[in-house]
Amino acid sequence: MSHAFNNYEQVVGKAHIDRLKQEAALAAAIKTKRQQQGLSQQALADAIGKPKSTIGRIEAGITVPQVSTLLAIANVLHTTFSIGEHPTDTNDKVSL
Repeated sequence: MSHAFNNYEQVVGKAHIDRLKQEAALAAAIKTKRQQQGLSQQALADAIGKPKSTIGRIEAGITVPQVSTLLAIANVLHTTFSIGEHPTDTNDKVSL
């Protein structure tokens, strides 16, 4: 870990850093799953009734989706989202 990142962690705390890592993992998982299914950001946005910019902000880690948006995304991507890691069958799931 870089010196600057260590300093930042000391200022904001480990819990904050852990939350940021979880949010980044969620954003990356959504983008990866969308791309694997050959969907554009626009197609996903249309399917959940949100603007394309919402998908862009979620995937860029700028915003964390509301639960209702997350569930809609999971439905369109034919996946589930879970909190914590489950030791079995993670092929169709995104774990945080």
